[in-house]
Amino acid sequence: MPIVYHIFAACIYGCILVICLLALVYGRRARRNVKKEKVTRMPQGFSPLDVKRIFIGKTFPRRMTRALIAYWAQCGYISVKYVSKFRVQITKLKSMPSHSARGAIFFDRGTYVRERDLFWYMTDKAKSGKTFNLLRPMFTKDEIKRINSKYAAREDEGVYTARHYRLKLITLALSLLPFALAVVWLCVSTGNFVSLILVGTAIIGLFVFMFVRDMPIVFKLIWCGMWLGVSIGAVCAFYVGADIYNPLHVQYAAVGIFFLGSLFLIRFVDYREKNNLAEYSDLINYRKYLLFTPKQELEKEDYYAVLPFLYAFGIKQIAKRKFRTASPPDWYKGDPEGKGALL
Repeated sequence: MPIVYHIFAACIYGCILVICLLALVYGRRARRNVKKEKVTRMPQGFSPLDVKRIFIGKTFPRRMTRALIAYWAQCGYISVKYVSKFRVQITKLKSMPSHSARGAIFFDRGTYVRERDLFWYMTDKAKSGKTFNLLRPMFTKDEIKRINSKYAAREDEGVYTARHYRLKLITLALSLLPFALAVVWLCVSTGNFVSLILVGTAIIGLFVFMFVRDMPIVFKLIWCGMWLGVSIGAVCAFYVGADIYNPLHVQYAAVGIFFLGSLFLIRFVDYREKNNLAEYSDLINYRKYLLFTPKQELEKEDYYAVLPFLYAFGIKQIAKRKFRTASPPDWYKGDPEGKGALL
């Protein structure tokens, strides 16, 4: 039995090692290819949605309320009126031009046409005098789903290849395999193969948690917690209670990588198109410029033109102190002291 056990243990710890290597190698791959050059501004027509699309293959507009409001205002599409520290009222000044219109400037057509739909949803809500909470999404999940369903092209088109998704699937499978092997060893040791059911229930709970987007989060946490908790807890309890030969504690390693690999390490497995690395490099270098350039140099920049990207990069609180912000911009009304959360 010790020989069979060590075979199972080698497979479990081997899967863990492979997952860590994939996360390390492919997590560093794109950064290794980043060009070492100074980038002081993004191309004209580059929007906060382009930042997210190039970084992670998804625009996630529900998380970008302040970035989009600041960007559209800076483009002259809207004006913003201060209502309270976290609330603003929006007035439409002009429509976003069609992507085929003369003078339309954009970086990526697929992102731009979705952005026009988002702009239409936002201004339609603003007609009634609705105020927007800067700390909450401007758009509902259904609105985002309706927009994306209108377009055949995926948001991540041109960012990732089919190999990227194969690597994701391999990493996910390797994350689940150690738990399955640990349960098989439990069954071999006890002679009771009913425990194999626990593999299925744990995987169902994990897949619902990861991929079912429409389930209310509280219900999802309770439901998935029951499926996962019972399965994981039962396996660990059986190992201890049955006094199984287990000097390497394979059940704890399997449970650890079950969650760590599938929910966290899998995010670092990133295989992007070579033709996208130039855009990725520009973003990395521009973010470095905003983060590490001395205050004396950044004071010359137009803070409000950069503001949407500070939000998109998630570095606004860190980098704001380097800019000169004497007075609110022309598009921001009713807050002469600039104390609102938007600025």
